[in-house]
Amino acid sequence: MAETKKVIKLLGFDLSVSEVPVVEAGEQFIHYRLEDGTVLKVKNVATAVMRVDGQYLPDGTPIYLVVSNPVVSVVSSPLAKKEAEAAKKAN
Repeated sequence: MAETKKVIKLLGFDLSVSEVPVVEAGEQFIHYRLEDGTVLKVKNVATAVMRVDGQYLPDGTPIYLVVSNPVVSVVSSPLAKKEAEAAKKAN
């Protein structure tokens, strides 16, 4: 799929961008152990990547905007209800 040019509104300004298709992604979960004993898996999944047309950082690097959604999964928790744990083990 080719890049798609569009105009988006950002902070009240119209911004010309090129939506750049993602051809490969390697999304990994990050594990967090919380003070209450819960273990979470979290990753950020990019749903769109856009390059700002004609705009660059001082070193010449193009500017990209990434639209993403967090994915959170509870691996284990001492706060889980007993019925839910039993159903989880049965599956």
